[in-house]
Parts: sequence; structure tokens; C-alpha cells
Amino acid sequence: MDIIIAGAGQVGFNLAQTLSTKHNVILIDKNRQILQAISEMLDIMTIEGHIEDPDVYKPFIGQEYDIFIAVTDSDEANILSTLIVDDIIEVKKKIIRLRNPYFAKSSMAVRLGIDKAIFPFTFSAKAIGMLLDFPKANNVKEFSSLMNAKLISIAVELEEEIALKEINTDSVVVAGIEREKAFFIPRENEMIKKDDIIYLFGREKDLRQWCQKLNSSAPEEIEKIAIFGAGTLGIEVAKLFLQKGASVKIIDKDEKKCKKASQELLNEATIINSRFHERTIFEEENISSADMVIATSSDDEDNIIRCLEAKEYGVKKSVAINNDVNFYELMHKLGIIAVRGPKMTTFYKILETISSSGFIQERHYCGGKGTILLRKIKENSKLIGKEIKAINEENAIALIVRNEQIFYLDHLNKISLQANDTIVLFIPNFLEEQAKAWMEDL
Repeated sequence: MDIIIAGAGQVGFNLAQTLSTKHNVILIDKNRQILQAISEMLDIMTIEGHIEDPDVYKPFIGQEYDIFIAVTDSDEANILSTLIVDDIIEVKKKIIRLRNPYFAKSSMAVRLGIDKAIFPFTFSAKAIGMLLDFPKANNVKEFSSLMNAKLISIAVELEEEIALKEINTDSVVVAGIEREKAFFIPRENEMIKKDDIIYLFGREKDLRQWCQKLNSSAPEEIEKIAIFGAGTLGIEVAKLFLQKGASVKIIDKDEKKCKKASQELLNEATIINSRFHERTIFEEENISSADMVIATSSDDEDNIIRCLEAKEYGVKKSVAINNDVNFYELMHKLGIIAVRGPKMTTFYKILETISSSGFIQERHYCGGKGTILLRKIKENSKLIGKEIKAINEENAIALIVRNEQIFYLDHLNKISLQANDTIVLFIPNFLEEQAKAWMEDL
């Protein structure tokens, strides 16, 4: 595909780096030095200029492009560039990042003809908010095609090993394991060990039961939350928790941010203006009694320090916003729950949008090491009644989800597809193309 990316910041660069291995990428930015550095690293075309300037797009007139992606830090620039592109050149699909949470609640993106709008702060806040329903989980993913199924990750605390076959049933599947920095799809005879982080896929009720068995230290319920950071993300997280009846405290050293947070939250949360390095705040403001502490800074090192302090004061659950993938492993090693920050959320959401087709949905998990492919069998599908076997790859788990029941695809037995079945594949990311080809060729 031919792809134009407007904005060479962290998100734009990461997208260009990933997409350029399979597609033709053009990167636009006003910073000449950044573009020169990127040109030396990546085999892409770069154009210097302001993305809101119509003259920048004149070289593209008369040609057709598959995707235009606007991911600068300015909502106004992203919106204007998308409108200009729509008017000047032929683009099949337009994707835009919008940082202001207001846009997530409006229909503006639809009215502007934008195919996909990414709202990073809203998505990141929602990911944290789902921990209220699964207080012992590290992360929770839901799927639009599977209303009652979720994928959760959880740290295993059992002293004795447990056989994989004791967990895998017709309602729960171990879909991946992180062990000593490595991620793998488990084989049938695998043993689950202490300190593993395992990914469980299945019905919510059964997932909760396994959470209780596998992890005893995390809180049974989350009622009191302390949030470090009164920026946009901190406020969005607080709104979600307040809506669900939780008690919220927000701590920030910036007085202006504290005042803004107080106004936006209608004084329903306790706002504390304090410097983070004043460790006594955990005792003076009773932060140590929180069920969960969330560090929402854009600085991963700062988030790690806040969470380590919380653990030292006995807080059972500490969550750090992960903005840089290089800190993901460290957070896990330190027993800190890592949740994708706004920039990482934007990156993965755009990749998933580009990689998903009209009938195959793609998701990523385990810091991008694992890939999930889903295909819903519609009521008029030609595949109804067709017998299928699993993909010929041992590093994959192939399932059919039917009426909340899980059927395992293997190399020996065939299963006939029915209307509203969902085929689900869990694979390491290096098998993405092979697995997608198998699913498309059914």
C-alpha cells in the first residue's frame, strides 16, 4: 500500500518504521533535522513542510494513495491536514489522532469523512477502568465480535506448578505466557509456574474464578484509588472511576492542573497539590490505604518510582502508564502493572486498523509480542457448513467460539462452521502473515 504519514513524532516515526517493511511510506514534518535522521534509518520518502499547508500536497496530485494518517500533537493541525488531503488528492482511507477527549463524544470525525479516529486518552483511561471489574488482573481486552469473552493477563502467585490442562476448558483458554522476558504460545503439556504472567481468554465468570485461584495478593475489590498526575489522562481515568462509585484522590505538583481537575471533576474527587518527591504524602494524605495507585505521567521512569513507593507503603495494586516499549519489561520485572499510554495506544490502534480487513479483526497483546486474529461467520457466509482444521503451525492456538462455548481446532478433527461462530487465532507476532493467509483462504 501507499501510505502518507503527517507528523514525525514518536507515533509517526514508530508507524513509519513498522509500516515501511511492507508498504511504501511518505513521512511529512516541518522539522528538517528529524526528517534527515529518519531518512538515514528508514527506506522511506520524507517531505519537509507544515502539514496544514496545501502546497505540501501538490506533488501528490493526480496519484491515488491508500491511507493518510495524521498523528501530530495538534488536533487542529491533524483535522485541517485531513480536510486539505480530502480536497486535493485521492485517498481511500483517512486515519486521525485526536487528543482532546471532547472529540470522542462528538460526531465530528464522522461528519468530516474520517474513516478512523483514534482517541488515545479515552482509550487508555478505558483500559485502566476495566481493572475495576477484574481487580486481580493486569490488563483486560474486550472484543466487538465477542460480547461475553475477554482476554486478561494475570501474575501467577501459586507456589506449586499447575498443568495447563487443568485450566483449559470449554470456557477458558491459556492464550500465552510471559516467562523471564520471553513470550510464547503454550503447548498442551506446558506447566504454569510461579511468577508467570499468563493470558486467559474466555467467559467473564470463569475468568474471575481463575483470578481468585492464581493471585491472592491483589485486592478483592477496588474502591479507593490514588492517581498521580492531574493531566488529561489522570482526569479521564478519574471520571471513569467516579462514575463507578469509587473514591478518588489526584496528586499533582502543578497548581493550575489541580484547579482544572477540580473544576472538570466537579469537586467529586480529592485534589492534592504536592510535589511527588515528598514521600510523606503517602502517610499524610493516607495514600497508603488506597486499593490501587495509578501513575499517569508521560515519563516512564517517574511512573516506576511512584509505583515502587506505593508498593513500599503496602498498596496492593500499582499501575504505571507505559509510554516507551523499552520500559515494558522492567515494569513487569518490578511487579508493576504496565498499561499502554496514549502514544502507544495510538500506535497499536492504527496498526490494528490497517492490518484488519473487512472480515478479519486484528489485535495485539503482550507489548506487541502476541497477535490475535478474529473472523466472524456471518449468517449469509459461504463458509457455513464447511469443515475446517487448525492452522498447520504448532506455535498457534486455533479456536471456534460458539454461544460462549470454546471448541479447539486441531490437526486431526474437523469442525463444521455455523452462523455467528467466531474463529479466533492466538499467535506470536512473527506468524501474523501466515496466520492471516490461512484465515483468509478458509
